[in-house]
Formats: sequence, C-alpha cells, structure tokens
Amino acid sequence: MKVTQGSVSESITRHLAGRILHGQLAPGLSLPGENELAAEYAASRTSVRNALQTLAAKGLVSIQAKKRSTVAPREQWNLLDIDVLGWLSAGQLDYALVEQLMVTRLIFEPNIATLAALHANAGDLAEMEQALLLMRAGQENHRRAQFESGDIAFHHALLQATHNPFLVSLGNALSAAMALSFRRTAEQDLSQTREAVDEHYRLFEAVRFQQPEQARQHMRTILLNAARKHIWQTPPGILRHIL
Repeated sequence: MKVTQGSVSESITRHLAGRILHGQLAPGLSLPGENELAAEYAASRTSVRNALQTLAAKGLVSIQAKKRSTVAPREQWNLLDIDVLGWLSAGQLDYALVEQLMVTRLIFEPNIATLAALHANAGDLAEMEQALLLMRAGQENHRRAQFESGDIAFHHALLQATHNPFLVSLGNALSAAMALSFRRTAEQDLSQTREAVDEHYRLFEAVRFQQPEQARQHMRTILLNAARKHIWQTPPGILRHIL
C-alpha cells in the first residue's frame, strides 16, 4: 500500500489505528514485523517504528524488545485521547463501545448540568443561547452540519459553565466523545428532532433560573431519549445504579 496523505508515519498510524479500533486487528494479535509493515506501506522502517511508538503511547499496541508488537487489550486503549476519538469517528463504531459511551455520558452530563445551573454566569448563558439558536436553525432548515455544530456547542458551553477547572481541563476530550456519540444517536430526518431541541431549551431555562435538580432531570431525559431510539429498546439494568 502506497501512503500519500500527510506525513508517512502519521498515515501509517492512522491506518493501523483504524484497523485496531474497528476490529480488523483483534486484541492480542501479533502485528507484522517492521520490515513487513515497511514493505506493505512502501515506507521506511523509521516511519513504521514511529507509527508503532505513537500507537503504543495511546495504549493501542504493546511493544516489547526483540518481539513483534501486539494489539493491546481494549482496557488499555486511551479512549479519551483526541486522536483516538478522531480515528473512532472515521468508521463504524461497534455496539459495545456505543453503549459504554452512552453510559459514560449518563454518569457525567447530568452532573455537569447540575453544576452549570449553580454556577453559570451571563456569558455562559449567552453562549448556550447562541448554540441553541444554531441548533434550532439547523433543525428547521434541515442542515445537519449546522444542527450538530449547535448541539456540540451547547454541551460544551454547559461544561464551561461548571467553572470547575478539573472538568474544564477535560473539556476537549469530553466534547470529542460527545460529538462521537451525537453522530451515532442523531436522527436521520432532522424534522424528527424538534422535541429534542425543545428539551434542550427546557434544560437551558433550568440553568438560567438556577434550578439544579430540574437541569439534571432534563439532561437525563435528553440522553435517555436518544439512547432509547438508537441504542436500547429496553434500557440495561445498570442504569438503575447510576441514575
């Protein structure tokens, strides 16, 4: 395979990561040796070595001296790494990861909404309102990119409104994870998203009027409605323990 896009090592990294993340290379599998990979990608051994080291740093492969690199167990993958999330979004995400991503959102986001209701300032509210206007315009005009942009911006503004430095420091990773989730739970027909947009407005009103419990509940409703439509016909029992 001739690699042409970006730097050679980055292209090799991206291609191997995609094969790992989307199940073509299973955990525990030994990868071809550096010479074989260099021949496959029409690249130097240095480029291959750099690619493997990058993948190892992100938990996707395990490198041992004088042995072939192996695909690491999924538990070692750094799934909140921005690059890893980007590679995941480039292909079909398997059901188990979609489910676990929604569970993660259900753990974090209702609490983020609660904190936003307690700490949001005028600037935060303005950011949320602008995002909602973008989201509504995308829904009404059937412009998916505009709708998704507004949706992601709204959730990011909520995160910023917590004014919690630890949560905000996770902002890019959480936002990227949310964006990945949105694309797996979005309605194909934007005309069917009116109720979801209305629920976001209700969440915004709860934040604006400093109603933390109502904000928490509205966020739960947003997430569970999306999950019921696209992930769970019957929500799993684990939800009883985290909601």
